[in-house]
Amino acid sequence: MRYISLLLTLFLLSCSSDNSKWYQGHWQVTDAKFPGISAMGMDDAKAWFGTKASYTDTKVSFADEVCDKPQFTLTTLAEAEFYSLYRARFQQLGITGESTEILTVGCPSDWVAPGAILIKAENNTAYMLWDGVFFKLDKV
Repeated sequence: MRYISLLLTLFLLSCSSDNSKWYQGHWQVTDAKFPGISAMGMDDAKAWFGTKASYTDTKVSFADEVCDKPQFTLTTLAEAEFYSLYRARFQQLGITGESTEILTVGCPSDWVAPGAILIKAENNTAYMLWDGVFFKLDKV
């Protein structure tokens, strides 16, 4: 009887837990940050404002770029590791805490497009890096 109660409790807990992933859903470019050297300026970056991205289990898209059957890899980086890779400090991007998660999207084809890397800032804010610009995305 105790075993059945334990199984029932575990089942109910798994059903009630939030299984959504922070990156899943629809996003929109709302800003751009330039913590280092970049291949574009703010005028060029503003042309990206309003661009939409979508992340689901079966498809990732950014503007007209699409990745079908994506494979997701999540990596957690401390600030020193993050700075070593991206040359930006957490404070410059509004990332709080000791670490952040980086989502890397892999595709069956070689998909090198904006949105292939998503950097978590907060639950509803992320950054996408392209040509040295950190584009801020807000969940919509």
